[in-house]
Amino acid sequence: MNIIIIGQGAIGLLWYYKLAQQAENHVTLQTSQNTTNTPKLMSFIDINNQKHQQVICRATADDFKKAQIIIFCLKSYSIEKAFTQYRSLINKDTVVIFSHNGLIDESTLLNNNTNKCLLISMLTTHGSLRTNAFEIMHTGEGFCDIGLLQGEISNKQMTTVAQVLNTALPTIFWQDNIKEKQWLKLAVNCVINPLTTLHNIDNGQILGENLTQTIREILNEIILIAAKNELAFDLIELKKMIENVAKKTAKNCSSMRSDILAKRKTEIDSINGFIHHQGIKHLVPTPHNTELWKQVKKLEKKV
Repeated sequence: MNIIIIGQGAIGLLWYYKLAQQAENHVTLQTSQNTTNTPKLMSFIDINNQKHQQVICRATADDFKKAQIIIFCLKSYSIEKAFTQYRSLINKDTVVIFSHNGLIDESTLLNNNTNKCLLISMLTTHGSLRTNAFEIMHTGEGFCDIGLLQGEISNKQMTTVAQVLNTALPTIFWQDNIKEKQWLKLAVNCVINPLTTLHNIDNGQILGENLTQTIREILNEIILIAAKNELAFDLIELKKMIENVAKKTAKNCSSMRSDILAKRKTEIDSINGFIHHQGIKHLVPTPHNTELWKQVKKLEKKV
């Protein structure tokens, strides 16, 4: 399978390494334009703390022509620009997968899909930490949900895509209603990311009693906004989901906290910021999500 990974962040490199281990795959990496010195090797520290290396093959125009799968592993604020940048190189038979945190205006992606490629959303709970440029650590095993954003996919195509991804980084679940899964992940991100960032704590530490009421208030606002988008969620179930994720990733540093510590821009605008703007749109007050959005934006300005 000819595969291109776009993005050299923690998740992008995780997929690059894992897919490249399969002999039947030809995997290349498209890095950002400001990456002038791409090394010949990347370093990967596995779940058992064993270090490995993998040759980095840069994607070429010919690779784009032959690509059967392209995975955009980027920050939410970079997805639209990157897809617009590379769409002319992508052939109509390529399956395009978007992997990012938060929610974005997908209508823009769909309208820019001039080649009418199959567009798929991928949500992952795998933990991956970039410890240096082109060096990552697999900090937690998880799973991925994938689902169709645009196009018509046959059972054969669905099975092939799922098998390729599952062989590299299990487990893959195909979701007929990916929108619901996107919102569930958004709920997790709205709680874990800003709280761990503002309190400078690991994921598991959000379960302290001092944050119980805050978590409840964040989720209640999300439930109200989700209802305006024709999705029904239960507070008790959402709390259980948050607790499970926090326990499974207890010692992990959230992506937003990692961004602040590394003095990078965060994805807060498409997480709590998304809820804030949805609140304005639907005339629903979201004071707690709005305040978290504002506080993280202040931290961004300091770095």
